[in-house]
Amino acid sequence: MNTITAIEPRNKRNKSYELALDDGRTFCVDEEVVVKHGLKPGMLINEEQLREWIWEADIRAACDLALHYLGFRMRTRKQLYDYLKRKGFNEPVIEEVICKMEEYRFLDDEEYALRWIQSRKLSQPSGRRKIAYELMNKGIARDVLETALDTVTQEEEEELVCQLAEKYYAKYSNLPGKECMAKVSQALLRRGFDWDIISRAIRRLDVDLS
Repeated sequence: MNTITAIEPRNKRNKSYELALDDGRTFCVDEEVVVKHGLKPGMLINEEQLREWIWEADIRAACDLALHYLGFRMRTRKQLYDYLKRKGFNEPVIEEVICKMEEYRFLDDEEYALRWIQSRKLSQPSGRRKIAYELMNKGIARDVLETALDTVTQEEEEELVCQLAEKYYAKYSNLPGKECMAKVSQALLRRGFDWDIISRAIRRLDVDLS
């Protein structure tokens, strides 16, 4: 058993307190833990109680940071994990907070992937390969990624490539036929479209390559 020797305010902004024990150790807990458990100098505590209070304080602090982080825009599970890791929380706390955020639908990788694909359609048209690369870098699981990509039909992608091919053709039409088509093809490849779709779009342009 240990005795609490002092409880001093540590940070007025987030209402945290420093709890000092008679063996010289100090711990940070938040105001809610202090009030909930009636902590005060002279109180006897055991190690199990101490671990419970620290856990509660860490979960609450991590949840507050997570809600603030998620409030700006949608994030992936991995992005939130990395953010809380940088803030110094241990893995059990991070996983618990991530589960809470998913439970309350503040965090949803499936929805994130679908919205990312939709935003690419509207603002920066890209092929499945590039979209997959982007989402994998953001930590989206392969099964979630594949399900989201299935919402993009081949017909949609072919039509999109044809529209972009016409746009790039207009841009490079002052070049000789072969050079022009090379430029168009390279631009479409950089956007992550597959070569077979690109080649069909190129043929539809009916450009003289002589």
